[in-house]
Amino acid sequence: MRPTAAPQPQLVDARPLPDAQSQPEDTAHGGLRLVVETMTRLEQQAQASRSLIRQLADTLEQQTETLGRCRAMLRQLAQQSDPHAPRDIAPATAVNVRIYCFGPLTAYRGQEAIPLRRAGKASAIVKFLALRPHHPVQRDVLLEAIWPQTQPAVANNRLKVAMHHLRQAFVTKDCNPRCEGCVLFRDGCYLFNPDINVWTDIEQFEKSWQTGVGLERAGQLIQAIPHYLQAESLYRGDLLEEDAFEEWTLIRREELKDTYLTILDKLSNYWLQIGNLDDAIEGWKKILAKDPWREDIYRRLMECNARRGQRGLALRWYEICAQALQTQLNLGPEPETVALHQRILAGEDISDSSQTLGVLSAP
Repeated sequence: MRPTAAPQPQLVDARPLPDAQSQPEDTAHGGLRLVVETMTRLEQQAQASRSLIRQLADTLEQQTETLGRCRAMLRQLAQQSDPHAPRDIAPATAVNVRIYCFGPLTAYRGQEAIPLRRAGKASAIVKFLALRPHHPVQRDVLLEAIWPQTQPAVANNRLKVAMHHLRQAFVTKDCNPRCEGCVLFRDGCYLFNPDINVWTDIEQFEKSWQTGVGLERAGQLIQAIPHYLQAESLYRGDLLEEDAFEEWTLIRREELKDTYLTILDKLSNYWLQIGNLDDAIEGWKKILAKDPWREDIYRRLMECNARRGQRGLALRWYEICAQALQTQLNLGPEPETVALHQRILAGEDISDSSQTLGVLSAP
């Protein structure tokens, strides 16, 4: 028989068995390390962002101060270079009577207020004459305007009573008892006394506007801006707002309001050109307060807010525009407005837009 081979001994692996908890611990340590590194990196980025925000805030503050100085310099430059540049509005030493017709009627003789609100129809005579202070008004025209559909004899008596009250209202402690009244009757017409220097905000408003237009047409835009600013500041409200339904005020009121809106548009375009988006937006919002269906103004507001990085507000102006047009006019936005809305929605850069922005309205 062949001898049976002795069994060979089995080799045992002497390496230690892996710990069942070692792998999860390594994974946990690695994950914790990753979290710490991520948090450190985020903190560094946040710190850098805060530093950038502080720098931007400082830059914005400096630009705001510079803009304020520039506006003051513009006015000073215009006054130095233009002998007709606007100074103080209605200085008390230069006029005897000041009449303010924008908004509620107010009037002054010297420094003393004239109580026209208690003067009844006498105040209507002052208002009618103040619309064009250097133009005499025929008695029949005045009677028809203030007492329409009234018998001539009755209207004439009422006019006499109103004139008596008017003379009493214009009597102040500084008046010479022998002097003539503020309103005279000559050659069948009523007019302001030529010997009394009468200033009205209407006349000054139109003078400032016309001077600004003349300068702008001559290529002197910087000199024109102070005149537009003065005219804008005089417009305290619509003409004789307490007489909104008097027929003799309607045409003149709309003429002056159209001029005011044109001035606001010119100023807003100018502020936009020099980078003052805040004042540009405020001017265009004033236009919408008077004329809420100006779709071109909505587009300007959409573009300005988009350029300021306020995309949500720009889109909100589109919604306001669409709602106003639909509710009041039963119309939808124009294709140009819709296209602009789509561009803003898509996040496109519209800073290069020149169709509606950066161009002053033609005088």
